[in-house]
Amino acid sequence: MHKPGEPGTTRPLRVGVVGCGAIGQLHFEAYRRLEGVVEVAGLCDLNAKRLAETAQKFPQAQTTADYRELLTTAKIDLLSICTMPNTHCEIAVAALEAGAHVLCEKPFAMDVRQADRMLGAAAHAKRQIQVGTNMRHMRQADTLREIVASGAVGQPVYIRAWTYFTEIPWNAPHTIKSISAGGALAATAIHILDVALWVAGSPDVLAVAGSTHKTFPHKRRETAPTSEAYDTYDVEDIAAAHIRLSDGATLILEGTWAHEREKSHYSFEMICEKGTLTLDPLSVLIDEEGKIVDRTPDEFKTAAATDGWSESVSKEIARFVTAIRAGHTPSQSPREIRNVQCIQDAIYASAQSGREVRFDV
Repeated sequence: MHKPGEPGTTRPLRVGVVGCGAIGQLHFEAYRRLEGVVEVAGLCDLNAKRLAETAQKFPQAQTTADYRELLTTAKIDLLSICTMPNTHCEIAVAALEAGAHVLCEKPFAMDVRQADRMLGAAAHAKRQIQVGTNMRHMRQADTLREIVASGAVGQPVYIRAWTYFTEIPWNAPHTIKSISAGGALAATAIHILDVALWVAGSPDVLAVAGSTHKTFPHKRRETAPTSEAYDTYDVEDIAAAHIRLSDGATLILEGTWAHEREKSHYSFEMICEKGTLTLDPLSVLIDEEGKIVDRTPDEFKTAAATDGWSESVSKEIARFVTAIRAGHTPSQSPREIRNVQCIQDAIYASAQSGREVRFDV
């Protein structure tokens, strides 16, 4: 008989969630949609009030402030890690060693050494690990990935990807590097980096030249919720990178919390050999015998066809659960996870040294 969490099981997967904050609530909503397929069996948070409020929604779940207790007593098959990055490695390795699969929010790790430890633990335990870079699960990203894979636009040549935020995310300590791993790059731009690479076919990184800047407190100083938040702010609110990829393409990445746009915006433009793709709003323009032809699918000519943040998190989790139960390979390979982590590390290293960081592929 199959055990829960192993391929072929028909019993609900026992799910645990560490971190009941804003992103944790999106995970809960996703698991709620999978009722009968999963069972929320354990909740963990250091904030007693938040833990108690969440427990009211899942009265059957064990609650604790110690994730080790959860892994020891709640028989968890799949653990969502929705905590700050400085805790990811420790929790993930413990969960994998306890026999659980892991969905870890981004950024995956503080650095590639931690990432390697986590990926190694997953391989040793024969368990799956994924990162919460949910943009690759949006309907519009799926569509562009299929177009590139079909060869309709040829090979990607030049990609410009950006995240323009107008506000600093004060809702958690994203502004303290020793806790968050970084600012506008690690906390937000990592999403668009992952999805752009995935749509492009997941090429490896060859070289990275990066720069980072800190405009706070010249900007947004009045938005700091406390004097402590003001005093401890030590991350970048602007990051930029020139990334050379193994397939010959170039990726330009821009991420900021300091833009004066009307609205925050994630997107990319991908110039390919025979056309140009844009994520948001989705656009497919193809060169046909020298003429630019709009081949954007009709369904995407209205906003109703696009997936929002909550929907993409739900898809991410549903697909991971399906992969676990069927014994299939999930969306992200260990190579892809490590590749993104290497780029993140290299941007920070290049920004500090003023030199390009190169990789052996």
